[in-house]
Amino acid sequence: MQVSFNKRTILPTAYKNDKGTYLSTTIFSPVRYNIKIGSGMMPPEQIKAVLEECADNAQEVEIEFTEAQGRFGAELTIFSVKPVPKKQA
Repeated sequence: MQVSFNKRTILPTAYKNDKGTYLSTTIFSPVRYNIKIGSGMMPPEQIKAVLEECADNAQEVEIEFTEAQGRFGAELTIFSVKPVPKKQA
């Protein structure tokens, strides 16, 4: 069985509190997607670290993902991330 992933560039947002870090992004405003991290293509810890760093630096990332409707609304399960170089102003 072959699974195909979608690709999209997003700007992640990280919310940190004493219980952990929550990741989300807004695509085609005002739709907000919760982010889940999948395993397989990249280690989940690496995906989380890249998303958190890009969220802190307001840097876009290219993601490979699947989309689903979760308990708390729309969500993306991300399997691969690649930071997009910032454009020079």
